[in-house]
Amino acid sequence: MCSEIDGKVMTLNEAIRKFVDDGMTIYFGGFGQHTPFAAVHEIIRQRKKNLTITRAAGGIIFDQLIGAGCVEKVISSHVWNFVGPTPAYAFRRAVEKGQPKIEIDEDSLLSLNMRYLAGALGLPFMPIKSVMGTAIFERGMGKYYRTIDCPFTGERLCLLRAINPDLGVLQVQRVDRDGNAQVWSVRGDSKHGINACERVIICAEEIVGTEVIRADPDRTIIPGFRVDAVVEEPWGGHPDYMQGCYDRDLEYYSMYGSETRTPEGFEKFLQEWVYSVDNRKEYLKNLGVERLMKLRARHVLSAPVHFGYR
Repeated sequence: MCSEIDGKVMTLNEAIRKFVDDGMTIYFGGFGQHTPFAAVHEIIRQRKKNLTITRAAGGIIFDQLIGAGCVEKVISSHVWNFVGPTPAYAFRRAVEKGQPKIEIDEDSLLSLNMRYLAGALGLPFMPIKSVMGTAIFERGMGKYYRTIDCPFTGERLCLLRAINPDLGVLQVQRVDRDGNAQVWSVRGDSKHGINACERVIICAEEIVGTEVIRADPDRTIIPGFRVDAVVEEPWGGHPDYMQGCYDRDLEYYSMYGSETRTPEGFEKFLQEWVYSVDNRKEYLKNLGVERLMKLRARHVLSAPVHFGYR
C-alpha cells in the first residue's frame, strides 16, 4: 500500500519494495549530481539480488551495490571513487578476485549516452564513429555493437544497441505530485537515461505545486505520465552535490575510500551507514547538524526570464 492511495507519492521503502524486483536492469541517474544515494541504500537494505545496473559513470553507488552482493552485471564506462580519483575497492575486488563474481560490459561515456538516447527515442540503435578502432569496440562487437556501410555516403559506421532498462531511479531538485521532475545545472546522461526506462522512480529534494513546474517548464527533465513513483527525500543525493541544495561531501568520499579497502572494512561501512539506519532521516542524524549546515548551499537566485504568460 502507498502512503497516498490515489497518487504516486510514497515513501522510499514503499517505492523500492513495489518497483524493484530481483534480476531487473536498473538505470541510476546522475553525473556528479542527481545521484540517488538514498534509493541505492534502500535497495541494499532490502537485499535485492542479481541486478544489472547501468550508468554512464558508475561511481561509488555502484561500488556499494556490488560490495553488498546486489549485482550480477555492470554496464558503465568506469567505477571509481571521485576523490583522487582513487579505486572503488569493492568493484576492484570483484574484477580482480571475483569477490563477488560479476559480469562487466565496458562502454565509453559517449557511447553510453548515445545508447540511452536511442532508448529514449524508441529506436533500436544509434550510429557513431568515435568508438571504432578501440579495444572497447572489439569487446562489444557482436554483443551491443554492429557495423554498417552508410547508405548515403558509404562510410563505415558503428551501430550501438539501445538500452531500455526495466527501471530508472533519479534524484532531482523538485517534482510535483504527478511526477513532473525538474533539474538544473549538470545533467550528464540523466535526461536520456531516465527517459529510456520502462518504469521510473523520482526522488526529490522537495515536492512542489504543479504551478511551480509550469512557471519554469524548461527545467523539466521527464514528464509526469512517464513516472510511476514520487518520493520526497531531502539530502537523498548526499554525498554528491545537488545544485542549489548542498555541496559535495569530500570528507565522506575520503572516509569511504579509507574504510572500504578491505572486505571487513566494507561490511563495517554498510553496518554503520546502511543497515543500522532505517531511512534517510536516521542517516542524516549520523552526519550531524554541524556537517549538514557546512554543506548546505547559500541562497542565490538566477535571473528570471519572461515566458509571455498572462
